Amino acid sequence: MMYTVVKSYSDAPESPIEVRKGEELQFVEESDPDGNWPNWVFCRGAEKEGWVPKQILEFGQFKVHVLQDYCAREHTLAVGEVLLKEYELNGWIWCQKIEGSKESGWAPLNHLAIV
Repeated sequence: MMYTVVKSYSDAPESPIEVRKGEELQFVEESDPDGNWPNWVFCRGAEKEGWVPKQILEFGQFKVHVLQDYCAREHTLAVGEVLLKEYELNGWIWCQKIEGSKESGWAPLNHLAIV
């Protein structure tokens, strides 16, 4: 499915968290389940921290275990750009820009419209 950017986005983290299956992280906080971004968990690991999808985590008493690889790389978006969706998760799509870099990254659905 293709999307067009209807609102610019430039809030991408400078050092996005990247985690690997089997990794153990420290649970910090969970996003508001009734807010704009439900199902995200803020975690810390060795020299990293960031928001990770709840669906790929297994919760222990004080730690969480990563069940699959994840990278929080986000696109900076300009109005009019066209994106090709690979999959959707928690209000975001993992996608590629049609023009320019073919690198995949996340884009927030509330900045997009279906083409």
